[in-house]
Amino acid sequence: MSASNTIVGLGARTDHIATVPQLDHARLQLSVEEGAVLSLVGRVERIDQVLARSSLGEARTIAVLLALRAKGAIVPARVVPRTTPAPVVDAAMAEEVDLEPERKKEIIDLERGLDSLDHFAVLGLKPGAQAADVKQAYYNASRRFHPDRYFGKNLGSFRARMERIFRRLTEAHNVLTQPDKREAYLRAHPALGLAAAAATPPPAAPRPPEPPPPLTPVPATAHVASPAPPPRPVPPSMRTPPVPPRPAPAPPPPVNDAESEARRAERQARLARHPYLARSGRLTELIARGRAAIARGEWERAYQDFHQVQTLDPKNREVAALLVEARRKHDEQRAVTELARARELEQRGDSNAALVAYRLASSLDDQSAEAAFRAAQLGYQLGQDVAEVRSLAQRAVERQPGRVEHHVLLGKVLMDAGSKKLAKRAFEEAAKVDPDNAEAKAALKKLRWTF
Repeated sequence: MSASNTIVGLGARTDHIATVPQLDHARLQLSVEEGAVLSLVGRVERIDQVLARSSLGEARTIAVLLALRAKGAIVPARVVPRTTPAPVVDAAMAEEVDLEPERKKEIIDLERGLDSLDHFAVLGLKPGAQAADVKQAYYNASRRFHPDRYFGKNLGSFRARMERIFRRLTEAHNVLTQPDKREAYLRAHPALGLAAAAATPPPAAPRPPEPPPPLTPVPATAHVASPAPPPRPVPPSMRTPPVPPRPAPAPPPPVNDAESEARRAERQARLARHPYLARSGRLTELIARGRAAIARGEWERAYQDFHQVQTLDPKNREVAALLVEARRKHDEQRAVTELARARELEQRGDSNAALVAYRLASSLDDQSAEAAFRAAQLGYQLGQDVAEVRSLAQRAVERQPGRVEHHVLLGKVLMDAGSKKLAKRAFEEAAKVDPDNAEAKAALKKLRWTF
């Protein structure tokens, strides 16, 4: 038996065996030899390596391994070799959008660090910055991060990132420029309050009052003025006669129709420049333009117009609903585009770029079974994160349960993750969809083996 390449009940000498997770040693009542051999197996090990390291001898070690197998302490294991690690792909940086790499990195870094930055830091200011500095910093940041600055450009997932950054900038500005909110924020963050107090220069000391000028002594020989005599009555002949009342002004000359029309036009233009009326007119124009874009199927244009309306009028519920709908339709259109681009990249052999596009299509439209399946399949082949691949494969099954390849892929991912019961269930579902599927039949046969 020891000279054979296959050990009955265990498998080939080059096969792997693994310790069952969360094994209860007390319940199994292992002997000293069984405990020693089990420690050589560890989490997973090749059979020939266990035989080579055991001090019991090959024949006795094989007998102990068979005993451990019978007690359910060890099971056969499948190890997928990886010759070279798959390259780490930053999906955000690899996304094809109308932004320079430096701008993309700046947006990604700031968006990822928003939760760790205080209101001063998010605006690039030191604690205790005055309201005027806050307003200027907010103005400068808005010019860099407001999505409307990139009107007509393809921003992809960066539009949502910039919207989150802009909301955070607006929140910081509103808190730090209103005295009551600023004071409450500093009380809630004592460290910032101390830093702000340290950064504020002490008030200047009040200047001492100037002494009054010295009094000039009056000479003894100075003349003291006598009181003024009372006024004398004016004779009637010298009194000023009363002024007669002025006549009523003559009515203005009649204005001709041309002058009246010109004045009316000037008055209307002056009213149109009033801030409230100008804002109302701008809102009406944007809403009408957004609705027209929806009618033409231009969801990107509609989203930008409704987003501006919401910025100007946040309480408009109707526009908020239109904005959500435009965003959803825009993402669906973009998902179709990314899915087609991913297929083309995969056909050209650029697997990493295709994986990025498949992931983006799946994130834009989580109802797309094809995008989720393609992303999971390619991620599985490239050895990407198992949790993410499993989530995508599960989504593909849920969105389109009638596709046998979806169940088979999920079964493979679960098998490699060690979830054999769930993997068996996935392969059984695949067999229900297509009883003649070779992969599902082979996997079920292997899972039903006793040894």
